[in-house]
Amino acid sequence: MAKLAICTGSDTNLFYLAKGLVLSLRRVLPLYDAELVFFDLGCKPQELAWLEARTKRIIVPKDDLGVADLPGFAPHKLGLTIRPFLPSYAPGFDIYLWIDADAWVQDPGIIRHYIKGAEAGGGAVTLELDVAYRWYLNRPLPYHNYKINAWTEAYGAQVAHALGVLPLVNAGIYAINAKPFIWEKWAENFSQVVQGRMAELCDQLALQKTLVEHNRLYALPSRANWMSHYALPEKQPHDGLWIEPRFGGQPIGMVHLVAEKMREIYLRHGLLYDGGDYLSPEEVPETLRAAFLTGRRRPIVEAPSRGGSS
Repeated sequence: MAKLAICTGSDTNLFYLAKGLVLSLRRVLPLYDAELVFFDLGCKPQELAWLEARTKRIIVPKDDLGVADLPGFAPHKLGLTIRPFLPSYAPGFDIYLWIDADAWVQDPGIIRHYIKGAEAGGGAVTLELDVAYRWYLNRPLPYHNYKINAWTEAYGAQVAHALGVLPLVNAGIYAINAKPFIWEKWAENFSQVVQGRMAELCDQLALQKTLVEHNRLYALPSRANWMSHYALPEKQPHDGLWIEPRFGGQPIGMVHLVAEKMREIYLRHGLLYDGGDYLSPEEVPETLRAAFLTGRRRPIVEAPSRGGSS
């Protein structure tokens, strides 16, 4: 069995979500030869103490691409620039699986799909494409223009013309084997995007360019990385599983709570891991606490039966 590093990272602002990811991995790590690698992007001492009970690999990242002096830089953005360098931070693994802190694992079996793609020599990723996603039916032209503008800003009109027609690759969850080829090419493409500024989608455009140019893209089904800002998952009433919100929708493997502006909606819908029951209200940002308390899962307490004869 391949030795797997499952990597993520967070600062204190996202730790309430990162905590859910780490807890969701409790069912994953024993099923695979896997270890959690956590990048400290600005966590508090008590948060790091909580992590230390669950992994010994807590790493403070370096400025690998020299972005610290760029306009708009913040320390948590190193969580983007470290992504092509995971093997150098945690050597000794066969496969590296990155999961953003705002995602969590519902179905441990979905990890096998990522492992298969990485073992085949590709970058196992999910496209931002599904018939349930709102933009697919309602906003195809604005979405296409958004992609073209992002590609143009990052790499110029010629690359935008060649790659902008494709659906975006999401870099919030990906798996790549330890061989250096993809990592090195990704780092080269990434360094081109951060010359003077960190362009929007810089990490995932660089990854997509790498995988497409070298025919290494291994696309997974949308349930492997369900992007909830495009379409909120639906909950099955009989078992509480989150499923794809369309006819014949399947249980989602990883729920990805993309986009800061959507977090209030996510919390109101109870989309956190385990319904958020692992959190106290004080661990949630103050502006989101009302939404958290609305959506938090609570046990149903039945009223005691009344005795008496009929």
